[in-house]
Amino acid sequence: MPRIIHRYLLREILHPFLVSLLAFTLIVFSGRLLIITRMILVKGIGLGEILRSCLYLLPYLLVFTLPMAATVGIILAFLRLSVDYEMMALKTAGLSYIRLMVPICWFSLAVALATGFLSLYGSPWGQRATRLQLAEVLRKRADLGLQEQTFNTDFQNLMLFVNRVSPKGGELSGIFVNDLRESAHPQNIYAQRGSLKYDPGQEALILRLEDGRLIRWGKDLRDRQTVEFKSYELPLPLIHLAVKSRQVSERELSPGELREALRQSVPDSPRAVRLVVELHQRLSLPLGALLLCFLAVPLGLSPQIHGRTWGLIVGLIIFIVYYIVFTASWRMAFSRHLHPVLAPYLADALCLVGTWYFWSRTLRELPLLQVNWFRRLLKPLATVTCLRKS
Repeated sequence: MPRIIHRYLLREILHPFLVSLLAFTLIVFSGRLLIITRMILVKGIGLGEILRSCLYLLPYLLVFTLPMAATVGIILAFLRLSVDYEMMALKTAGLSYIRLMVPICWFSLAVALATGFLSLYGSPWGQRATRLQLAEVLRKRADLGLQEQTFNTDFQNLMLFVNRVSPKGGELSGIFVNDLRESAHPQNIYAQRGSLKYDPGQEALILRLEDGRLIRWGKDLRDRQTVEFKSYELPLPLIHLAVKSRQVSERELSPGELREALRQSVPDSPRAVRLVVELHQRLSLPLGALLLCFLAVPLGLSPQIHGRTWGLIVGLIIFIVYYIVFTASWRMAFSRHLHPVLAPYLADALCLVGTWYFWSRTLRELPLLQVNWFRRLLKPLATVTCLRKS
């Protein structure tokens, strides 16, 4: 009989969990939809690159949406059991909360393990693959990195201004170039039209200009050369872009690479603090997912919560508070208010205290929140207000 009940509880949890996971992931993805739509319709990026970018982004999003969906799923499942008096029937049959927690423990452990794998390996892989893909796309379609009516300084010792970038084909118009690569002979170039192409043979970007003028200066400002041209090709350095593509942030490193980078970094340096915080944040996330699942059970059993809407709101509030504390701990580690090793576990410690408190009151059949506390806090304030009015 307990096995049948355990399977029944798992089925009750899986349905709202899967629906919540899909909904939360789509909501988080919706923030990127405008960018993706613009890249497809305006910039002409292929659908394959867009789908790969979504695939690379998915592990990072699931690190947060998976615990959120698990928390909401457990709350909604136990809330339905409580509202329909099925939980009372199970307790009358002699099943305690501890025996009913067996499937919850297995489900919570599976969520924590999945979150840990995504946090330690999936998210770094996705972020590194996204950066490399972006660098490759920029090499093939260099005009993607150009912004209209903006001084672009992505190229070393060279500033490029473009009045308009054609949505398709990458045609440029109204071009101004300030070239300082030769300090002794800087030059300014004006052109009506142009295009930016990647030459795989030279492994360089070629800026082809049409109908323009080149002005070259010497040490003496009166020493000036002016050349008008119909067509002119200007090679652009890829050194800056190559450095960007090789730069690896802490979020892209695997656990082994993080430990190796930590051994090579200077102790107590900003780089070392970032590495320590990043490593322990990845370890704290699966622990937080496990604690959030345990915390969701007494909240779902509470008679003070009625309806699926309230259950959804409570689950979201819990996760938002957890995420705010989780983000604030990162700031506190860098400001030296907390040790970098302990700071990432601040949200887990708060969640552990809340889990212990709510479970202790649930096992004693008490309301989750003591209303008398609020009355005691509000009573002095009410007294002071009455005295002022009198």
